[in-house]
Amino acid sequence: MSLDFKRILCPVDLSDFSLTAVKLAVKLAESSGAGLYLLHVIDNPFDEIYMTSITQADPAAFDLYKTEFMRRSKLVRATEEHSAVLLKQFCHESVEHLSKVRYLVSSGDPFEKILDAAEAHRIDLIVLATHGRTGIKRLIIGNVAEKVVRHAECPVLTVKPRVARRKLKENENKSRRVA
Repeated sequence: MSLDFKRILCPVDLSDFSLTAVKLAVKLAESSGAGLYLLHVIDNPFDEIYMTSITQADPAAFDLYKTEFMRRSKLVRATEEHSAVLLKQFCHESVEHLSKVRYLVSSGDPFEKILDAAEAHRIDLIVLATHGRTGIKRLIIGNVAEKVVRHAECPVLTVKPRVARRKLKENENKSRRVA
């Protein structure tokens, strides 16, 4: 049985969980000859992961960026550019041998942007990590993976955190043995 995927979308939030999903998406892309689309969605441009490099470049203007519309749009553009670099660095080692890789960065609600990208690029399969939130955190934060599974028009393969943690521990153990 061959996999007949032409385009695979893998949303990446720059977490270890999403890296495990990237690695699985790479394997699926290799075995099916599919193109791999890596998507990073900026939910909050003022998140610390983006602001560190931006505030180093212009620390005095940070508060103005939050309040002044023109500067805010400048910050969002800078965040998107910085995010594209972060995404490429984060995934590079896993995807460097693939010939068909596209990097996508978008701002907004992650659930909506994942579905938008899937539709815009005619995606055949979405591979995404779940964070395994339960209880009140899940109710408050919501579950992007669950929403994507329910609403995507293509198949969705989810990677559970337990599997990600086990693989990360295995990799740590291997690197300790080598060192």
